[in-house]
Amino acid sequence: MARDTHDREDLLAEATGLPVRGVIQMPDGNEVVVGFRDDGSPSWFFAADPVFQFDPNFQLRRIFCDGTRYAVAGGQILRLEQTASGGRLQLTKHPLNSEQTQQMLQRWEDRIRPLQAAMQNKTHRWQGTSVPIAEIEPRVLQWLADCPSPPTIAKVSRLPRRRSS
Repeated sequence: MARDTHDREDLLAEATGLPVRGVIQMPDGNEVVVGFRDDGSPSWFFAADPVFQFDPNFQLRRIFCDGTRYAVAGGQILRLEQTASGGRLQLTKHPLNSEQTQQMLQRWEDRIRPLQAAMQNKTHRWQGTSVPIAEIEPRVLQWLADCPSPPTIAKVSRLPRRRSS
């Protein structure tokens, strides 16, 4: 995940799983990278941390926050802990309680609302995009308008597989 300008440029250039992507500079100087998969699923990178990923139905499916990975299962957020055991890596899942879940959803709200306000007030600036700004900006604004507040939590972290033709 992006830690400095060079990393954000790499994300913009190399995030091929997010064919529609761009870097938004906020009025306070912070940058947000947003990218959309072919199915419309967005990922929001608030610098290197936090990162929020959604499915095409505006449901939260993955988070990276305070250096910790989170996934979802059955509409619940799970903290993922990787440990070594017997020379093998194991992934342990710890469900968040309701207070922790609300705090995580509040983190999303605290990050996305200033971005939404900056875009509505036109106090943001695009630093780079993979497509013309006239294509990505309306898409971002529409997604923000359509996403429930707070977002719902997906049943599964994985996106549906694309069918090959």
